[in-house]
Amino acid sequence: MNFKYGLLALGASAIFALFGSSTYALDTPTTETDGTIIVTVQPGDYLSAIAEKYNVTYVDLFNANDFIGNPDLIHVGDKIRIPAKDEQLPQRFEAYQQEISNYGTATYNMPSTSPSSTPTTNYRATSSGNTYAWGNCTWYVKNRRPDLPNMLGNGGQWVANAAARGYTTGSSPRVGAVAEGPGHVMYVESVHDNGTITVSEMNYNGGIGVVHTRTISSAGLRFIY
Repeated sequence: MNFKYGLLALGASAIFALFGSSTYALDTPTTETDGTIIVTVQPGDYLSAIAEKYNVTYVDLFNANDFIGNPDLIHVGDKIRIPAKDEQLPQRFEAYQQEISNYGTATYNMPSTSPSSTPTTNYRATSSGNTYAWGNCTWYVKNRRPDLPNMLGNGGQWVANAAARGYTTGSSPRVGAVAEGPGHVMYVESVHDNGTITVSEMNYNGGIGVVHTRTISSAGLRFIY
């Protein structure tokens, strides 16, 4: 999954997460005639950095820009309006969190270690404290690792962003670690002597909300401990 929500394809322009790379290039804002500041998103920008530059919060930016459908994502070329300090903003973020929490506690089928086997276990989880979109790999892994923060970006960006925020990362697998491959994150269930690991994951084989396990090589993967 190159896009963590699994619902949209990567378009002609790249898609960047709230916490993208550790470097970014904030475009020079244009000031409208009424004094409104508009920032054009450039490659490498992320919402929290724009917010910090203008002494607001990413929640303020989300609330002030109704085209942003999810606070985890902005797109190159987006025109983000910087709200005034005393501006009364709609509480879009609260509504967004409520929408996520409406999923409540759900049950998902978790197959055994063979991806082709009949589902044998149930996975129960809630979206409380989890701002990732329900049903995707990032949502599932965040639930398995609630100690990790929200807004680490797309699946393929978690390790770099976690390392930048002081979390220990590396190339050696451990039970309970987050495993990251291209555009995807998984939870390490077990580590084997032959260099393979068994992982559980969501939205890899079966679609949104489907959890299954598989045994794969650990070569080339990166991990968050």
